[in-house]
Amino acid sequence: MPDGGGYRVFLSHRIGEYVNMEDEEEFEQWEFHNALEILESDIAVVDTTNVKLFFLPIMEEDHYTVYYINLIHDRIDILDSSPDDHRLYHEVVGNRIIPRLNLLFQEATDGKFKSFTRFRRPILPVPLQRNAIGSGFFAIKFMELWNGESFHLPILTENAAMYRDQLLYYAIYHQINTIEKLPAGLEALKPRR
Repeated sequence: MPDGGGYRVFLSHRIGEYVNMEDEEEFEQWEFHNALEILESDIAVVDTTNVKLFFLPIMEEDHYTVYYINLIHDRIDILDSSPDDHRLYHEVVGNRIIPRLNLLFQEATDGKFKSFTRFRRPILPVPLQRNAIGSGFFAIKFMELWNGESFHLPILTENAAMYRDQLLYYAIYHQINTIEKLPAGLEALKPRR
């Protein structure tokens, strides 16, 4: 994002998939080299010493959560919109992904990146989803608005449908969307330049 200016870096969801492979798999089986290649690509154009927040979306059991390496406060912020108590869930998932992610960062930066395996992992209070499909949309809003301390604009649970509509509109009508001709009902709503 333009306002991130290298201060906030979004890591690929594919890294999340690799570091979240099941525990019983051997080190080589979680495809370390593939994940490392993706991470190196994600951080190639940034000075990692200036980054304060790395955002990593994690999906487990069809539920999205965002893990933030928060270098402002030396902690891993966990933002989870589930109305369920997910403390045990995040203990298990965090114990799987944090050491692996740390190892990738150490390898990608030749050991120059601050180790974060011992960072606290608070599950921060956030707006909660009201239905099972809301976690992805809330994760996107969390990534957009979290500044390491709080959301720089409020996120309201009752606006979940509006957030979905905004993201859909943004994706359909973004200038890099290569679809030339949209269905008639959508083409009529297309912004004119």
